[in-house]
Amino acid sequence: MTAAVPTVAVAFAAMVLVAAAIVALTVSFRPAEAAARHASPAPTWQRPDIAPTRLAAGVTTAVAVLVLTRWPVLALVAGALIAMWPQLLHDRRSDAERRHVEGIAKWLEDLRDTLRGSSVGTEEALEQVATRAPEAVREPLAAFVARRRQGFRTEDALADLADDLAHPTSDAAVAAIRLVVTGSTGSGRLYQTVSTLAVAARDEVRARERVDRTRAVYRSSMTRLVAIAALMVGGLRLVAHELLEPYGTPTGQLVLLLPLALWGACIMWLRSLCRYDQSGRYRIAGSRT
Repeated sequence: MTAAVPTVAVAFAAMVLVAAAIVALTVSFRPAEAAARHASPAPTWQRPDIAPTRLAAGVTTAVAVLVLTRWPVLALVAGALIAMWPQLLHDRRSDAERRHVEGIAKWLEDLRDTLRGSSVGTEEALEQVATRAPEAVREPLAAFVARRRQGFRTEDALADLADDLAHPTSDAAVAAIRLVVTGSTGSGRLYQTVSTLAVAARDEVRARERVDRTRAVYRSSMTRLVAIAALMVGGLRLVAHELLEPYGTPTGQLVLLLPLALWGACIMWLRSLCRYDQSGRYRIAGSRT
């Protein structure tokens, strides 16, 4: 029989392993700076960070599991699972994307109502709407107004606005507005175009909300499955520990690593489904790169 490993050494090894794994996962989840600068629609949206309390809970869980089972693989997985759980099955960037689309929908609805209910020109209507824009698109619209007041041509300011909003629906709206501003088409058609695009953006928001509600059901189911698996392992450890003795060997740990790796791959695949596939943007002629 092999000599028992001191508890202090086991706990220290667990903390080192879990901390290294969590740092690696955090770095892998954090987008590269170059990619973030070209992300759509905004590079500063919530990045998946681990709260200190979650990190502490993960390390504590790993130490407890390692002390109770002497299975370093299971301790590592358990600690990483506790620390990364909010990010594993939910990508907060999808929430920001939904709010962004909802902001575009509200902006277009407000612009539609302003064009219908007043006699102001298109440019004046854009400035009025920008002063009461939703929070998700307030900064791009404020920048548009600032560019106009600084003497930018309206066409250039609109092109920059399309780049800042970075969404196919807003691209179509900006293209229609530019046609009116440049005199390529009459302003009579702008109201109907903006109204149609506002409906399309609102429908996209409703569709995303339905998908998110469905995903919430799957996240709850996964949470219950993880809890059931943990209770089963704990119960077997207490009442039938002889069945689990083979996993205490190095070979057993390698065998245990296989189902845990498959389960982790499934979790990462589910997480990849949290993002939405956005259709390609329209090219705004004359926009600066």
